Amino acid sequence: MVIGIHQPEHFPYLGFFQKMKKCDVFVILDNVKFKKNNFQNRNKYLNPHTDKEEWFTIPVSKKSNSMLINEIKVEDGVWRKKIKKQLSQRFPKIDIDHVYDHDTLVKINMSSIGYCALKLGMSPPTMIMSSELNVEGSKTELLYNICKELKGTKYISGQGGIDYLDTDNYFKDIELEIFKPEVSDYFTTLQHI
Repeated sequence: MVIGIHQPEHFPYLGFFQKMKKCDVFVILDNVKFKKNNFQNRNKYLNPHTDKEEWFTIPVSKKSNSMLINEIKVEDGVWRKKIKKQLSQRFPKIDIDHVYDHDTLVKINMSSIGYCALKLGMSPPTMIMSSELNVEGSKTELLYNICKELKGTKYISGQGGIDYLDTDNYFKDIELEIFKPEVSDYFTTLQHI
């Protein structure tokens, strides 16, 4: 059983989906601490008209940095209308209005993940929210415990895993693969769908 684990990013880059495609079960790590202005509540694209990077951001409250990802409610306001307009002007062939029709960040991000997977022609593997599992721990221990709970025989980690995974104490009985995406940048998938 091949397990992948990733935080729910907003319109994740292509490598996210390449990693997902290699898994039997893909766990959305939604019960860990939120990091504001990371790729959880924003992303960027290369403007096809100017060849410059542009950010699109979901506003969240200032206290969000002390909350878990699955606790983040999005702020009310005109941001939904603005972001829909911004993206539809840059990418007129996409229809992402429904993505922003949710009141929590994790639901918006899951909607963006589902939309991209559909447009990329993917049949996503079984997806599970980590908050639905009865697993404890932090950092490497949490990832390992998720794999054990799901009876994983192989864990596919992102490239960042090289820097933070404690392999001296964990993953001795589960095969570990460091995934190398076949993309050269971290831009969102919007240019490719």
